[in-house]
Amino acid sequence: MKNSNITILTVGGAFTAYCIGAGFASGQETLQFFGAFGGMYPFILPVTCFILMFLFCYGTYRAGAAKHFSDPSMAYTYYCGPYLGKAVDWFCTLSIALCTLIMFAGSGATVNQYLGLPVYAGTIFMGVISVIIVCLGLEKVTDVLGCAGVIIIAIMFVVGIYNVTTSPVTIIQGQEHVLQYVQEGRIMQGAFMGIHEPFIAQLFLVGAYITLGVVFNVALGSRCHSQKEIVGSAFLSAAFFTLGVILVLATMLLNLDYIASIKAQVPMLAAIENSLPALALPFSIIILIGVFTTITGYLWAFGRRFAEDKTKKQRIIVIVVAIIGVTIASYIPLGQLVNAIYPIVGIAGVLLLIGIIYRMFTDKEGFHDDVAETFAPANTNTSTTDR
Repeated sequence: MKNSNITILTVGGAFTAYCIGAGFASGQETLQFFGAFGGMYPFILPVTCFILMFLFCYGTYRAGAAKHFSDPSMAYTYYCGPYLGKAVDWFCTLSIALCTLIMFAGSGATVNQYLGLPVYAGTIFMGVISVIIVCLGLEKVTDVLGCAGVIIIAIMFVVGIYNVTTSPVTIIQGQEHVLQYVQEGRIMQGAFMGIHEPFIAQLFLVGAYITLGVVFNVALGSRCHSQKEIVGSAFLSAAFFTLGVILVLATMLLNLDYIASIKAQVPMLAAIENSLPALALPFSIIILIGVFTTITGYLWAFGRRFAEDKTKKQRIIVIVVAIIGVTIASYIPLGQLVNAIYPIVGIAGVLLLIGIIYRMFTDKEGFHDDVAETFAPANTNTSTTDR
């Protein structure tokens, strides 16, 4: 019982730290895809987010626990078939490159908003140090700095609770002018291919998390050894993530007038500056550390897809991708990149989610509490009486 609870907490915490990194901490995606639709949507969308995240986590943890893939990327073929799975696999590789743009833009926007330096100063600085680290060897550095996600969660929790309990206005009052701010271009509203429908936009945002996280989740699922651990880990993962969304969303909506007044590219930082200014500097630093660990991971993974680690070919690929990323991110604002890239990246995630749900209902042979025997071939010697 005790070991099961530890596993559930470990898996749930690891998933949350993986998802709630620098991109999430900026607040752009949460504001655009949860808070910019007005009405009751800020209260409804976190519920649907929890459901989608639970299905994603349950399906991937279940497969990871039962299948024990020798290569976690085999999950693409498992969920989407040999042909579509290959296409999804390569699309996910492209998605990693696209998401480096968001991370570079996040560093530039943070430096610009807090220090007043040009955006390109932040993007170039991040590009140089991330390339150097990837070329020298990534693993040890990211292990040391991997705690950034946990610190981000802690700060968001403190700020969220503080704002909810001390704000003179309610969340409904705080978001009173949100649609006006969208029309004025002060904040952006999430959309998919120009369709500004809240549930469709959210589906493809969650799809982006699935695209970037399916391999990680399948590997994480191998830590689960029972049905209880799979269900518990999936529930806690979805609950932790949704709680993060709610706290970030509440903080930004309660400070929305200030965020809109300065057209903040990092709205969560703006909300902290307005409500708890003492935490603004440490939060800026943590965002930059989170960006650094995320970018180095993305650059390493993309380069590793085409060349062996620490080879000249991999280094050239990493340098080229970083130069392109820094150049684009220096001229296109963070909000626009989030608005454009996440829904596109989410296309593969939606396809994967369909495959995950399909496998949950069709590939359940022998699925009992002992996951070690899950999906095992049926015993052909079983007698009629036993059946």
